[in-house]
Amino acid sequence: MNTTNHNQHHLAGFTLIELLVSIGIIGVLIGLLLPAMAGARGSALQTIALSNVRSVGTQFIQFADANGKYPHQGLGEIPDGLFTEGEYEPRGDEVIIEWYPGGMVIASTDYFSHSWMWPAMVADIEEWPTYWETWISPRKGEELPELHEFGFDPDNNIQDVISIKYSSSFVARPGYWNGQNHGSDLSMLKSTRPHDVQFASGKVMLWDDDLSYMVGKNEPERIDGLLEAKTPMAFADGHADALLPSDASEGVINSMTGETVKLHGTKDGVAGRDY
Repeated sequence: MNTTNHNQHHLAGFTLIELLVSIGIIGVLIGLLLPAMAGARGSALQTIALSNVRSVGTQFIQFADANGKYPHQGLGEIPDGLFTEGEYEPRGDEVIIEWYPGGMVIASTDYFSHSWMWPAMVADIEEWPTYWETWISPRKGEELPELHEFGFDPDNNIQDVISIKYSSSFVARPGYWNGQNHGSDLSMLKSTRPHDVQFASGKVMLWDDDLSYMVGKNEPERIDGLLEAKTPMAFADGHADALLPSDASEGVINSMTGETVKLHGTKDGVAGRDY
């Protein structure tokens, strides 16, 4: 009787080999599942980023409908709709205005800094505290930095916080982007209008330039200034999609900056097409 109980107890347990095999199988399963889980999370975050650019794109279209032009400011102009009773400080190519506690407003005096200074220009569409999260790529940060955190330190600039970029095609007349050298001709640096857009479903207006939800081995490299990975983009007709920047049409040189960047330097500007 005792022998039988002993054998039953022995049979109910695991040998060392069985335990090691079980651990090995579990390790293999974890190795197979983790990439899938990471991919699923990345897809979910990309969906959030796509929603962000679509939301900002809607604000831009509302702005264009209300003002007859896309967001654009002349040199030294304070954007319409801003509360400017507080102090402001000219700072080179920027004007910083303290608006909300813990927030900031940027007005552009540099046409091609519109790409990241755009939040100040659409402020009259919706107040910042209700939508600033949409400026920031998922996983990049949880709180809007405070105004005092930004200064002359090149490693701590607001342009590094705002993830969504506004295409430079929208801040110069279509003729500026015809591939010819206009030099310092400022007459072409004027606002563009909705009727200037010829291929609204193929003209990119905004995109996520951080893709911060892509980490580790998936972190993309930059090619010609743009991240080489499927990028959430908002188009001039209001739709959004995640596409490869490398598939966009070739850009033309920006004669004032000397750069050739797809999406920013679309041939014929807003009258051209990126996809």
